[in-house]
Amino acid sequence: MVRRILITLVLVLVASGAAIAWVWWHAQPKPIGEAYVGMADLALWDGNGPVRRRIEALPYGEKLVVLDRYGDSVEVRTPKGNSGWVDQGDLIEAATWQRLGELAAQVRAMTVQARGHTSVLSNLHIAPGRTSARVGQLRRNTPVEILARGVAVRGGGGNAARGPGARPRKEDWLLVRARTEQMGEIAGWVLADFIDDDVPGQLGAYISSTGMRPVAWFELTKINDPTLGPKPYYLVAGTAGPEGQSCDFTMLRVYTWSIAHRQYETAFVQNGLCGRLPIQVMLESNAQRGVLFHFQDLGPAGASTLTYRMQSTLVRLLRPAGPKGRGRGRNRARSLRR
Repeated sequence: MVRRILITLVLVLVASGAAIAWVWWHAQPKPIGEAYVGMADLALWDGNGPVRRRIEALPYGEKLVVLDRYGDSVEVRTPKGNSGWVDQGDLIEAATWQRLGELAAQVRAMTVQARGHTSVLSNLHIAPGRTSARVGQLRRNTPVEILARGVAVRGGGGNAARGPGARPRKEDWLLVRARTEQMGEIAGWVLADFIDDDVPGQLGAYISSTGMRPVAWFELTKINDPTLGPKPYYLVAGTAGPEGQSCDFTMLRVYTWSIAHRQYETAFVQNGLCGRLPIQVMLESNAQRGVLFHFQDLGPAGASTLTYRMQSTLVRLLRPAGPKGRGRGRNRARSLRR
């Protein structure tokens, strides 16, 4: 008799537990998607009203389960099982996160064209343009490697202010790579106005005095100054005029160090280009030991690759640039002393 009572009691308890578990499971919010944390130390809140409590800080890139959406707020569940609310703009959608991974793989094979740092708090986007998805944020004075340039139409009210029929205003964007403590290594597109160039200090003033806005620069080779030690020779590509141009750069300069004058001189000048990044620089392996650099130029006859060789302080175009007289550079040793 006692045994029957015990068996019955166990069955009742098991049935009750199963019923409670079923009710609890079906009472939980069902996932409606996935997203990733797009901000470092993103606050998870216990509600989306004006009075709310912070549950925890979420690290950049953490995968979240999306439970609900209400206006600009999203209810999520963390890997720890905590549920709460975050702002929609601080999340990265799953499809965008995948594109971000593809972009990271792509930039690993790209050549650094220039270096700089953020002048203000700067949003990283998955593509050029203010309306493209935000994938991170760089703090002010974050060092960046500049890999490419893009152009996008400026959004917002800027075009309307120019009047009906005006051409849309375009702005420059830069593909950059940064290494941060909060997000690790990350790549994305940043508004070019938010990046200050880190041109080698000795050249900055001379470059700006020519009216050229530097876009890319490279160390070609070095010469040993008996007094001052090794001094690099530089290739600088730049442009002039407003943003939004179809050409990444329109002019080249090669700067060499003069031991006699103990200063840089302009050894090579070329204008009238419509160059596209990237510029590739390589050292020849033969006995001549020249330095080659090449890039794509959009000339009147169409796109072509222009290749140059530098030996000593002499720079020579190896492939004609198209119609006679166009795009041919000239060598000159001009002092940078103003």
